[in-house]
Amino acid sequence: MKRFYQRPNFTGYIILLCCIIQAIQLTSAGCSHTKPYYHPEIPDIERRESETAGVLRYRLLLLGDGGEPRPDEPVLKTLGEWAQKDAAKTSIVFLGDNMYPEGMTERRKHEAAERLVPQLSVVKDVGVHGLFIPGNHDWASGRSEGYSALLAQEKFINNALAGEQNFLPSGGSPGPVALELPKVNPVVRLIVLDTQWWLHQHEKPEKSPETVIEELIALLDTELPVIVLGHHPLQSYGPHGGSFDWKAHLFPTRALEEWLWIPIPIIGSVHPYARKYFYKFDQDIGSAPYNNLVVQLNRAFSTRKPPPEGTSLLIYAAGHEHSLQVLKGDSVDYLLVSGAAASRKVTEVLSGENTLFAHQHTGFMAVDFFTDGKVLLRVVEPEGRGVLFHRWLTF
Repeated sequence: MKRFYQRPNFTGYIILLCCIIQAIQLTSAGCSHTKPYYHPEIPDIERRESETAGVLRYRLLLLGDGGEPRPDEPVLKTLGEWAQKDAAKTSIVFLGDNMYPEGMTERRKHEAAERLVPQLSVVKDVGVHGLFIPGNHDWASGRSEGYSALLAQEKFINNALAGEQNFLPSGGSPGPVALELPKVNPVVRLIVLDTQWWLHQHEKPEKSPETVIEELIALLDTELPVIVLGHHPLQSYGPHGGSFDWKAHLFPTRALEEWLWIPIPIIGSVHPYARKYFYKFDQDIGSAPYNNLVVQLNRAFSTRKPPPEGTSLLIYAAGHEHSLQVLKGDSVDYLLVSGAAASRKVTEVLSGENTLFAHQHTGFMAVDFFTDGKVLLRVVEPEGRGVLFHRWLTF
């Protein structure tokens, strides 16, 4: 007698379900911008270099997270070329994580020649003003020896550079510290913060967060354009902002080592989802300490006076994310993320509605101030790529 009933192939159903789940995960995750991303409303003219007829008054070159450079790092070579165009009117600002993986701790200070000196050499060789601010890795990645490691790095940098105000804020202070450039007839006010001070859970100089915010509000009261410098961004579409591309879901082992391409379907999504929704690293924007920092800084920025009484331009510039991002802000006019100074450290980046430009690539940002009052932002990438994005921030 023939049997007309066959047992269902549950194994096939499970495999099919897993494939569907994985497809949904990878589709929702999206792709990192390995090619330059421009907001749809960005005109073609802003997607390439343009001639500037104005007379340069001062130039700031912004880059961070350069603490693990390759030999003959292309970013630093291009940085030097830009700095020497008009060295007397240029400052290079290093936005933290100047020395990986844990700053100048006793067991790592011998690595300064390999990790920190190449950045210092650009400043010394060209003869420009260099300003270094601290990041979380400079505080020994948040470990107990962070404060001593920070002081050691400050001393090392100040001994290497003969100028003034090369490491701010000094002494492990959270700041804020104001610096107007150039010294004669300044065109911009820099306000420097040590944002890792807010997140560090071990020994550090005592100061109330309320006092920091009150002092920041007072320093925002100027008619000059203002650029606030901190290591940690207020917003990001990279891993620290909870954005992960499909590679993070399919190859989660790359979070341990960049070269570790081991596919782990389905289960691999546990890490990015857990990091975004459940387990919050203190270095991620979604964590309670970091979110509090963002809330407090935005509260301060929201108090600024409108022009003509107040500043005509307010920018917050940071590193931390190893990518290049230009975002329109709410409490500030622009949010700059320029943390791609080392080829070995570049990470994925996605985009949001307020993203004007994003790229998973090394590079830095230049902010030029002209004698007619105009301000020009440019995103510069090495190895002959040149300027990939520019925008006049004032007209």
